[in-house]
Amino acid sequence: MIIEQRYIDKLIKKDEKTFEHVYHLTKKGVYSVAYSIVKSHAIAEDLMQDVYIKMMTSIHLYKKETNFYNWLLQLTKNLSIDYYRKYQKQINMDQNDFNEIFQSNEQPPDEETKFIFMMSILDEEEKMIVLLKVVDQMKHKEIAKLLNKPTGTIQFMYNQAIKKIQKNEGLT
Repeated sequence: MIIEQRYIDKLIKKDEKTFEHVYHLTKKGVYSVAYSIVKSHAIAEDLMQDVYIKMMTSIHLYKKETNFYNWLLQLTKNLSIDYYRKYQKQINMDQNDFNEIFQSNEQPPDEETKFIFMMSILDEEEKMIVLLKVVDQMKHKEIAKLLNKPTGTIQFMYNQAIKKIQKNEGLT
């Protein structure tokens, strides 16, 4: 996804309408990256706020002629990793509590529970790749650039992740 330089110039000037426009263009990708790292809907949403605040306070650090969207997703990745490292025990405890509740519940799983289960079987990179591809509809080439990996590796990892999900889909 390309964010035109004129929008970035307006963001530097703190234009609210431009911020809303950029937010709506980028929110799925920002959420996907955050969620793939912290594995919590509520925390990912909180991190999104932090990301956009950091974007506005750090926009002067953005280098013209580079991909703004990739810069924003890298910012998201860094903030999410920092959060995860700081609160890892709390996040793991929340997931364990969720698993206990889920196991004691005899009702069939809802769509969100199925989604959480399917994502839980993937490793961190696979989650990020699948979420960026499916939710944000990024191309393999764009994901490869963001993750600093060859496009072929991203395609392979995506296909392997989808096979893993399909193989385990009957377990939910």
